[in-house]
Amino acid sequence: MKTEWWGGQREWRVKPGLERICALLDALDHPERTYAAVHVAGTNGKGSVSAMLAQALLTEGYTVGLTTSPHLMQVNERVQINGQPLAESEWDMLAETIEVAGNRLSTPPTWFEAVTALAFLAFQRHAVDIAVVEVGMGGRWDATNVIPPPVLAVITPVAFDHMQYLGSTIEAIAGEKAGILKTGSELVLAQQPYPPARDRILAIARARDVPVTEVTPQAQITSLGPELRTDTGLTVRVPLVGAYQQSNLDTAWTAIERLFQRDWIHDLKRAASGLARVRWPGRFELVSEEPLVILDGAHNPHGIQGVVSTLAIPPWNQKAWHVVFGVMRDKAYAEMLALIAPRAQEITLTRVPTERGADPSELMRMAREAPLTRVVADPVRAVHEAVAVARERHQAVLVTGSLHLVGLVRPMFQSDEGER
Repeated sequence: MKTEWWGGQREWRVKPGLERICALLDALDHPERTYAAVHVAGTNGKGSVSAMLAQALLTEGYTVGLTTSPHLMQVNERVQINGQPLAESEWDMLAETIEVAGNRLSTPPTWFEAVTALAFLAFQRHAVDIAVVEVGMGGRWDATNVIPPPVLAVITPVAFDHMQYLGSTIEAIAGEKAGILKTGSELVLAQQPYPPARDRILAIARARDVPVTEVTPQAQITSLGPELRTDTGLTVRVPLVGAYQQSNLDTAWTAIERLFQRDWIHDLKRAASGLARVRWPGRFELVSEEPLVILDGAHNPHGIQGVVSTLAIPPWNQKAWHVVFGVMRDKAYAEMLALIAPRAQEITLTRVPTERGADPSELMRMAREAPLTRVVADPVRAVHEAVAVARERHQAVLVTGSLHLVGLVRPMFQSDEGER
C-alpha cells in the first residue's frame, strides 16, 4: 500500500497549522462537509472510545466511518468503513488522488494530513451517514480539526504527552485539546486526572457557547471487562479487560446517551449490544494463554499507570510478570519504567525499530533498581526469549511502552487460522 507522499515524508513529521490541509481539501472539493461527525480528542483512551462509539452507531444501521491513529499493523487500519479497514486497492487508488491534488499546491501537506484527507475522501465515496474522527495529536492545529461543527465532541482524560508540541503545563495541553470545540456542537468531557485541565476545557467551552456534559463514574471492573448499570436497569458491558477501560466505557456511554438525546441513537439496548462486540487490539490484549502473553500499547505515564492498575486486580495480580519494554525516546520513559518496575519480576528492555526508538542501553541506566533487568535490542528476539523464560519459570509476559512495538510483535501470536 502507498505510504509515502511528496518525497517520502514520514508519518511522525509534525508541522502545526491548518493551512495545508485546508488547501488540500479545497482541491478535493471538501469531502469532509458531506456527512455528520463525532470528534474525539484527549491524551489516552480516545481510540477505545472512538471504537465504542463507531460500534454503537453501526448497530443502529448507519453506514459509519472511523479514522484513528496510529495504526497497529497496517496503515489502512486508520480508515474503516463499517468496522472494516479500507481495502488495500481502494487505499492505493485514493492515495493517488490525494497525491495528484497535493502536487498542485505550493506547500505540500504532511503525511498525517494526506492520510486525514484520504479518510475524508473514503467516507464521502462510501456515503457514510456519520464518521467518528479521532484527533491525531492535540486538537487545535490537528488536521482533523477542519471538520464542520460535529454532532458531538468528546474529550477523554488529558495528561502529559507530546509536550514539545502542546506545551509544558497541563493547562496548555488541555487548551490545545479543547481547540476542537466549535459553536453549534456540544461536549462530553471525561473525568479528568488533573483539575486544572478540566477548568481550562470548561472555560473554553463557555467562551464558545458549547454545552458540556461531564461524565459521572458508573462502570465497575470485572474480570471480563468493565460493566455499568444505567438508571433504567440496563447492563452495559465491553469485552476490553484493561482497568482503564472503566473510564472509557463511562465516557463512551455518556456520549451514546447524548447521541440518543440528539436522535442519532434510537435504542439504547441495541447500542449496548453493539458495545458487547467491540474489539480494540493492542490494548491489554491477551494473545497467548500458555504462557500468558498480554500486549498493551501504553506509551506515556498516564497510560502505563492504567496498565499498573490492571495488574493490581484479579486475576492479573496473581501472575509473576516478565515485562518487555520498548519506548520512543521523546517519551517520559524514566517515569514509565519507575511505574511498571514494581509489578515486574523480570524486565527485558528493547528498541522500538524506528528512528524515534529509545536506546535500550539508556533505558538500562534508568532501570538499575529494577529486578533482573537485561537488554535485548531486537524486539522480536526479546519477546521470543521472554516467552521461553516465562514458560520455563511459570511467568506471564507483558509487552508494553509503545503501540509501534506492540504492532511489530503482534503477528508472532497470530496463526494461519486467525487470531488466537
